[in-house]
Amino acid sequence: MAENGKRFDTVEFDAAKHPPRRSKRNLHVFGEHAVPRWVYRIALILLLCVLGTLGWMNRDNLAPNYVLEWIQSRVVGMGVGDGYPYSIAGTSVSPKNFLSADKNIFLASDTSLTVLNSTAKEIVSRQHSFNHPVLKLAGNRMLLYNLGGRECRLDTLTRPLHQITLEQNLVAGALARQGGYALLTEADGYCGELIAYMPDGREQSHYWFSDYYPTAVALSPDGGTAAVTGVNAANGIMQSAIYLLDLNSEKPQQPFAVFEGNMLFDVSWNGDTVVTAFGDQAAVMIDADTRKKIEYNYEGMQLTAYCSSAEMMVLGLSPYAGADDSVLVVLNRMGEKILSPTLQGTIRSVSAFGSAAAALCDSNVYFYTSSPTGLVGTVNAGGDAKAIALRDETSAYILGVSEIRMISIP
Repeated sequence: MAENGKRFDTVEFDAAKHPPRRSKRNLHVFGEHAVPRWVYRIALILLLCVLGTLGWMNRDNLAPNYVLEWIQSRVVGMGVGDGYPYSIAGTSVSPKNFLSADKNIFLASDTSLTVLNSTAKEIVSRQHSFNHPVLKLAGNRMLLYNLGGRECRLDTLTRPLHQITLEQNLVAGALARQGGYALLTEADGYCGELIAYMPDGREQSHYWFSDYYPTAVALSPDGGTAAVTGVNAANGIMQSAIYLLDLNSEKPQQPFAVFEGNMLFDVSWNGDTVVTAFGDQAAVMIDADTRKKIEYNYEGMQLTAYCSSAEMMVLGLSPYAGADDSVLVVLNRMGEKILSPTLQGTIRSVSAFGSAAAALCDSNVYFYTSSPTGLVGTVNAGGDAKAIALRDETSAYILGVSEIRMISIP
């Protein structure tokens, strides 16, 4: 057919040779399968949600200075040592100053602060002159103070940060996960004083106690709340109190709870909200958000070892001094008893990591798990073993008289 003098040839269309085209805007092809583009959008949204959740869960460690400290600590921690056992001959290490974190072992002896990695390489070795050193850990930082003295220092794995000399003698100290710290001291005219510090060493606040003599302190992750235990006597009866102090408030604050006949001597802040206090007659768990309180009575047994973590509280109990058997009690974060095996001998040290708990009883270490519940294994730790610190759920560091060892479940 012609139009305006132009000719158009007729062409037959073969559908088999010319299949209909699919839009490339909405499909990606893998082999013979076409994936709609919206699938990628959903996958991207899910990935961003996961990253956002991880960022929120680790928000305490995402401040620029903490990111830098974290990177530096990883660089310092690299390298291989000569392996365990590691000799500590000539020094004395208290079991309370034998701690594990991030698979490293931290110890404060009577002469130095030392950190070893899993191959026994010395990451940190710094001298101190404290007569009665006490070591606390949180995040990437270490707080070392002289119990009964007036000196305190704050360190990271890469360098010392602050050195403080106080006007009164030290009673206790604590570190927050975000880097702040607090010190309990004696105080003229008062039962005691709490001094809170910002991560950079500036003073944040002071609180003076007039009713109870403070014995221990723990800090919330952000350093905004302090859990403090205190003791006093009324009409010949021992009384203990737990304070949950708002460190941003200047108003007088009353104890959160008071207990009769139970001397509370230590406290820890586990995870975001759980506060655990230990006494000679009972242990107490508090949810700082809901203000729910749970008390676990030892039923007349003696506390020989204790620890707590974000997942559990672990207690070693003995009927009396020198008893043939002991009881290991493990409570979950709700205060429910999940384990209570009887062990032969005296439980001298306990440790927790994730869903695992371990007990040093005489010369053996018993490894337990809370999920599934039960005994995982038993390992001989040596006749001179004084303390245990779990490296992970299947291995642990052992503090001996003259050396540090590492053991694992076979």
